[in-house]
Amino acid sequence: MKTAFTKVDITPYLPVQLSGFGKLQVAYEVHDRLYARIFLFEQAESELLLVQLDLAIFDEYLLNVIADYCKVAKERLIVCSTHTHSGPGGTIDTYEGLLVGLDSDIGGCLNPEYCHRIASDIGAATARLRTATAPCSLRIYKGKVEGLGTNRHDPQMECDQDAFVLELITAKQKALITRMSSHATVLHEENLLVSADFPGCIEPHFTDEYEMVAFINGSAGDMSPRFTRKECSFAECERLGKLAADQLKEMMKQEVVTYTDFTMDYRQAVFKVPAKKVDSVEVAREKVEIAKQNLAEGIKKNLPPTEIRLLESYVEGAGNALLSCEAFRKFSEIEVNVSALILPELTIVFTPVEMFSMLSNQLKPYGLEFISYTNGFKGYMPDESAYAKNYYEVLSTPYACGSGELLMRNIKSWLIDSSK
Repeated sequence: MKTAFTKVDITPYLPVQLSGFGKLQVAYEVHDRLYARIFLFEQAESELLLVQLDLAIFDEYLLNVIADYCKVAKERLIVCSTHTHSGPGGTIDTYEGLLVGLDSDIGGCLNPEYCHRIASDIGAATARLRTATAPCSLRIYKGKVEGLGTNRHDPQMECDQDAFVLELITAKQKALITRMSSHATVLHEENLLVSADFPGCIEPHFTDEYEMVAFINGSAGDMSPRFTRKECSFAECERLGKLAADQLKEMMKQEVVTYTDFTMDYRQAVFKVPAKKVDSVEVAREKVEIAKQNLAEGIKKNLPPTEIRLLESYVEGAGNALLSCEAFRKFSEIEVNVSALILPELTIVFTPVEMFSMLSNQLKPYGLEFISYTNGFKGYMPDESAYAKNYYEVLSTPYACGSGELLMRNIKSWLIDSSK
């Protein structure tokens, strides 16, 4: 196996609409730079390109232009976003497909110039990497990172505290790819500065030894720092970034195998799951008003910040449902593209959804670790209990109750049962 890696700056021009919260946010300043971290793997006559973006979400539009500029087949491309809610909008196609209608708040209007600028810079960097690949060694560390995120409805509920680190070593370079699960929402919707949120605060703790650290987000659909953050500030992003980095360093003190001659297998599949029956515009609008009234009453009662944030999230969820109800009405089923990277002692499953950890935890006993926000964005994927409890993610998901469980069965059949 040969590899080369680098990063490029993808900080947007200003002003820019931010992405992630159900509220119009326009940033006129940058707090910290945003990056694309690029890994090129060469094995025999084939290559695999992995790109991590400091963005909230992106869809097929950006994925396609990255593939074009990098001159790589989409079947050999993995693009992940960290899901920072203080990153720029404009990276989803709000004119066609599943995400129509989300331009006013969540995703921002499609910005082709920004998408092409990102892709062009990644493409130029990839061309340079093709002349610089070198034999590499791999170490895989597994453990937990606690205190970063919990279930964002109830901190006592089961969630996904697992983490792993891939250490890539060549004669001249060293880099890390690390996976944890949590919404990158330390910063609140009132923040109007471009930022990578807490994932951007992990890498500086490793710069003495590593060229870069790429954070890829796990099953964060039901996880966030809502109950772990002490405040919504950049100082808190730094605290949680250091908390994560310290635990990763402890994890890397383990004695593990160094793979000097390893291979990786990359597979892709598409699974169809049922779409939900959406409300009429009138009913969706009524739910927005109810959510707003509940929020106003909560503020009036001076409820704790965590409860206020939950009520705010219901407003966002109801608003998303209203914006997207006409688009979702067109679908009776939805195709979910899934990929799997099979390493010596780890299989990483990539999905374009905001996977609930309650779902992916079911497949952990089989050695599968899940990554969300990859090769597109297709909304929340809740588990059945979330529908029963009417969590706000259920308001804005395009999927019918039980779709997540069906997807897990399909993935198990594809990766586990078929290999027996």
